[in-house]
Amino acid sequence: MTATATAADHDVKPRPLRRPLPVLALVVVILGAVGYLGWQLLQERSAAQARSSALEAARTYAADLSTYDFNELDRNFAAVTANSHGQFAEQYKQISAGLTELIKQNRAVSHGSVLSAGIVESDQQRAVVALFVDQQITNVNTPQPRIDRNRMQMTLVQVDDRWLIDDIKLL
Repeated sequence: MTATATAADHDVKPRPLRRPLPVLALVVVILGAVGYLGWQLLQERSAAQARSSALEAARTYAADLSTYDFNELDRNFAAVTANSHGQFAEQYKQISAGLTELIKQNRAVSHGSVLSAGIVESDQQRAVVALFVDQQITNVNTPQPRIDRNRMQMTLVQVDDRWLIDDIKLL
């Protein structure tokens, strides 16, 4: 080896990486995208859970609303009132109080069953559910069961981690 070659070998400095910034930016973008997609998935799962629990509550409440027995009216009405909210709860108390004597006089019994239900619209705090409900009704005037077919739209609101009836419209 020559002296000039040896000196040149010692003067050579390692070459710095030329592209660390673009690689780092790409890693940040990928991590950001993965984080955003994970957040979106979590939001969708949460919304699906809210829809599912609202639908289940609406099915239960619709059956409760359409089921009563003249011998147990206080218990029947209390079940609905306990799952009602706001103005609807007040209206339901007034209506049920007005119907109590009529139901008892006619010895009326009704058994409600939900045939079909589906979410019309929903978010984390409010859901609107369409329901098809059959009521099998007997009373002193109609001892053979009569079937009433009802369609309703029930609006539910989330209060203290529970879905409560906020409004009902018969369709």
